[in-house]
This record gives sequence, C-alpha cells and structure tokens, in this order.
Amino acid sequence: MRGADKTVKQFSISKRSVVVAPVAAAIAVTGAIAGLQLKAAYELRHLEDQLFSQSAQFTQTITGMDEVIAGKDEAIVSLQQELLELSRQAEEMKVKMKELDELEGKLKLFIEKYGGSIDTTGSESSTGSGKPGSGIVKTLSSRSADQRAPSYIASPGSTMQLAMLAQHTSLDFQALSDMVDAMEVSMEQTLLKAQNKRAAVDAYPSLWPAKSKRLTSGFGYRKDPFTGRATFHAGIDIDGDIGDVVFSAADGTVSDTGYDSRLGNYIVIDHLGELQTAYMHLKRIDAKVGDVVVRGEKIGLIGNSGRSTGPHLHFQIMQRNEPVNPLKFLAKHS
Repeated sequence: MRGADKTVKQFSISKRSVVVAPVAAAIAVTGAIAGLQLKAAYELRHLEDQLFSQSAQFTQTITGMDEVIAGKDEAIVSLQQELLELSRQAEEMKVKMKELDELEGKLKLFIEKYGGSIDTTGSESSTGSGKPGSGIVKTLSSRSADQRAPSYIASPGSTMQLAMLAQHTSLDFQALSDMVDAMEVSMEQTLLKAQNKRAAVDAYPSLWPAKSKRLTSGFGYRKDPFTGRATFHAGIDIDGDIGDVVFSAADGTVSDTGYDSRLGNYIVIDHLGELQTAYMHLKRIDAKVGDVVVRGEKIGLIGNSGRSTGPHLHFQIMQRNEPVNPLKFLAKHS
C-alpha cells in the first residue's frame, strides 16, 4: 500500500527466477541438513571409537585387578597354612620342652642325692675319700639339616639355653625338635646307666657295719679262744659296746634271721653278684626275713650272744656260699 503523497515502487521478477529461487533455497537447506548429518555421524563414530577403546582398557584393568586379587588371596591362604603349621610345631615344641624339663629334674634330683659325676657312658668319678664327686652331664646334639649344632650342657636351667640357641642360630623348628629328641634319648640312657651304676655300687658290701673299726680277730686260721686249737675264722670280729648300732653293709634283702647257740642272734642279707653278708652275736635283731634294706640302714645292735668271749660283731661275707675276706671289700673304708 502506498501513501497519498508517495509514488508506487514496482519490481520486476522474471518467471524463471520465480521457479529457480525456491529450488535453490530448498537445495541449500537440504545441503545444510546433509552436512550437519555427516558431521554428526562422524562425531558419533569418533565417540563410539573412544568409548570402545576406553571400555577395552577398563576391561583389561579389571582383569589385571582380578588376577592381583586372586594372587593375594592365594598368598593369604598360603600364609595362613604356614601360620597353622608353625603354631602346631610350636605346640609340639612346648610338649617336648616340658618332657625335657621333667627329665632334667629327675637327673638333677639324682645328682643332688648321690653327688655323682656321670658322663654319657654312665661312668662315675670318685674323690680320694671314696665319696662321689660333683659333675655335670654333657650331651652332644645331633646333626640335622646339614648343620652341626653346638654342644649342649644338660644342667638346671638348660631350657633357657635351648631357647637362646634357637634364637641365635639358623636352626628351624624341625632341626630343634630333632635335637631335643636326640638329647632326650641320650639323657634317658645316661640316667638309666647312672642308676644301674649306683644300684651296683650300693649293692656292693663295702660300708663298715659298725661305728667302731677296731678288729679283735681277723679272717683266716687262728687259735680258738675256747679250745686253743687252730681253727678257720670265716669272718672278722669288730670290737664294740653292747647296744652299739649295726648297719647293713649294702643294699639287699634279708634272707635269714634267728638265734643259734654258736652264732647267737644273727642276720643274713643277700646282695647282687651272689654275695651275702652275715652279722652275728647281736644283742637285738631289728630286721625280719623279706625286708629290703638299704646301705647304712640300722638292722640290729651289737651284743654278746652265742659262743662269744665278749661284746663284738662277727661280720662275714660269702660269695657263692664260700666265705671271703671282708677286708677286701671294706679296705677303702678303714
């Protein structure tokens, strides 16, 4: 519409332009849309590639973590098994150490009682006075795990030494266990040998049977105080006062007691090695048949019973029922 005071503007458009312009516009719009679609498709493909790559890396990472976790689980299980095994071995060692302590206690009591110096062969040393000397027991540890453990001294408190040995050497539980087993066997054998040795010593009639050691008559032929003729005296006569104590010369078993008009009150004791001791002319008998007596035990009192010229003890030793000189047995105690 034009105003009253303005002229009319006229435009001239050809018929071709009227057809071409909309077509060009449509083509331009279509091209723009196609370009946008191609760009979007390219960007989508790029994003898909990135997503696939990241997904593969994540999968690889997860797989690696699973393997690490599985390895750690296996290591944990292995460590738990090792801990259980060490715990079991530790308990076994506690039992062995307890047994060793008990054995050492027995050995200590034995040594304190007898004062003997005992080695691994069961031998015993003595001092000049005839009394056993003091000593220790030495046991070499066994070879284990291609290692030689140092010498071990079995004495009171050796459990602490054994613990220190385990801490300051490369021995493992098994090697230490083997060493304890070897020591235990050795100590048991040593104790048994020592006890057998002690029993043999105590059963040997070497203890003087009376407080007095003065002889009034020896072993062998002598002039009979009643007949004046030479007769064989099968023992020794030990001077003493009536009522003095008579001791057993060794460990043994009382096989006979009684009274005889010639022997008076008497006691016979059996010992090892087919040995017998006899105690005659007693005032009183304090032992009875079947009694097990020990070395130095009181068995009666000195008297003047039977065929006797005065208070004394007739002491006699028989070996295989044959009289032997008692001084050969009692000489070291004279």
